[in-house]
Amino acid sequence: MTYYQNTINEMVSIILEKKLPYENTIIIGNNSSGKSELLKRLLQKSGFEHWYLIDSVNRYFNIGQIFKKPEKTADIQFSEKITEHRLKEDNYNLKDTFYYGGVPSEIENFYFDFEIELKRLVKDFLGVELEIRQSEVDFKLYLDGIESCFSSGYQALLRIFMEMEYIRRTMKTGTVVIDEIDEFLFAYNCARIFEFLRQEYKHFTFIVTTHSADLIAKAMTANLVLMSEGAYELLDAGDFNSVSQVYNIFNSIFHDRKAMSDKEMIDAALRRLLNNKVAGIWKEEDCNELLSIKGAILTKAQRVLVKQIEEW
Repeated sequence: MTYYQNTINEMVSIILEKKLPYENTIIIGNNSSGKSELLKRLLQKSGFEHWYLIDSVNRYFNIGQIFKKPEKTADIQFSEKITEHRLKEDNYNLKDTFYYGGVPSEIENFYFDFEIELKRLVKDFLGVELEIRQSEVDFKLYLDGIESCFSSGYQALLRIFMEMEYIRRTMKTGTVVIDEIDEFLFAYNCARIFEFLRQEYKHFTFIVTTHSADLIAKAMTANLVLMSEGAYELLDAGDFNSVSQVYNIFNSIFHDRKAMSDKEMIDAALRRLLNNKVAGIWKEEDCNELLSIKGAILTKAQRVLVKQIEEW
């Protein structure tokens, strides 16, 4: 447990001190790797002033929560309480929340404040004309002029866009943390969402977690952090140009370590050590691990890797 906590603390320091090569970061790992704990610790250390969290449950858009279109746009303010409230034990990745103005609220209340921007974003990303019209009793969704239902994918996208428009107007710049950014999205949209947000919101830095190989294969100039059983490894997302290449990485971190041979264990460790050396995040524990590996019986290829690590 101590090693696990130390790993989380190290990654928090590396990110906050901006020691990674790129501004934007993608984090992958299995369900017990500590991704969510890393994000939580990172946000708690940040102080919230220029940080904003969209956790994995903030993917719903309830059209029934929309207020009647206001005659005058509200004076919307940034609230650090939104992220602070989302990080509470009873809420984090468990409850959809938007703690605005000191009280629980609904982000859908602000739909018409961002209507023009949201319609443009949906058009740019999906190629669809979105419109929400008020009927005699409620609001209805229209896509390309046809009355439609809000699928989980449309809800997830519109919710992310609404959150981003809220902070673009109020926070102006900072770091946005999105846990499970691909949640509810079709594979084609998963592949495009990260780069779309980066290009649309250039004044913000993004830290996201994902299980989408498509997203990673399309990502450029981003850190790729692999977390697995108390260890981390840093790669360059730009080095992976196909889904098959990404799946090779997935296999390495999601593989059952109990079923791995000694050679596979050493191969995985050497790859991680080389990547961390190249990325400039080499630490004393890595040095000790390399010394331990050198004492084992190594293949020719493994000895070459050891030499590369030592000479880098």
